[in-house]
Amino acid sequence: MLLPAGERPRERLQCVGAHDLADAELLAIVLGVGSTQVAQGLIERFPDLRRMASAGVAELAAVRGVGYAQACRVKAALALAGRLGERPFNRGEPIQGPEHVYERIGRRLAHLDREVFVGLALDTKHRVLAEIRLAEGGACSVDVIPRDVFAAMVREAAAAAVFVHNHPSGDPQPSQPDRDLTERLARAGRLVGIAVVDHVIAAASGFYSFSEVLSREHRR
Repeated sequence: MLLPAGERPRERLQCVGAHDLADAELLAIVLGVGSTQVAQGLIERFPDLRRMASAGVAELAAVRGVGYAQACRVKAALALAGRLGERPFNRGEPIQGPEHVYERIGRRLAHLDREVFVGLALDTKHRVLAEIRLAEGGACSVDVIPRDVFAAMVREAAAAAVFVHNHPSGDPQPSQPDRDLTERLARAGRLVGIAVVDHVIAAASGFYSFSEVLSREHRR
């Protein structure tokens, strides 16, 4: 049953603006429906919009009233929204610490449903030369081979490197394999003359930085 004209999401958007609309109303506009009933069903299935964004098209389409085309619209709209905060590093831009790395790269990776390992090749003043996607894995792990990592860094003439990978679980705390990998990367970097400045683990709830640990290692 359609709502009265003045209460329909599209009409309310025109009258009061998008910021004053509830999530269900905005979703109803994306879905192209006149009421919020179907949209509310989506929100009940995926109360967290981040979870909705990471859901597959089939998962979204399985919600009552949502078809394949509408599920694709939702995926596209949430993907566009997620890109609003993305601004990749420019070549020559200096790294200003782990928070900076998380904002520019970590947030982009944090809501993926698989682990992705990214490297930033830096010059001697820790300015960005290139961002390189080095490996992709599954939901719980990613295989990273230091030899391949530093081969890519050498091709960019890197003097230093920062690495970033995500935890789809939402918890940024490092596992023992994460700690072991950081140590192996730092050791391999010393052999080829490329300093590992940081390894940032990104998650939906925040990030973890190995910068202090690596800094102590460099001072030894």
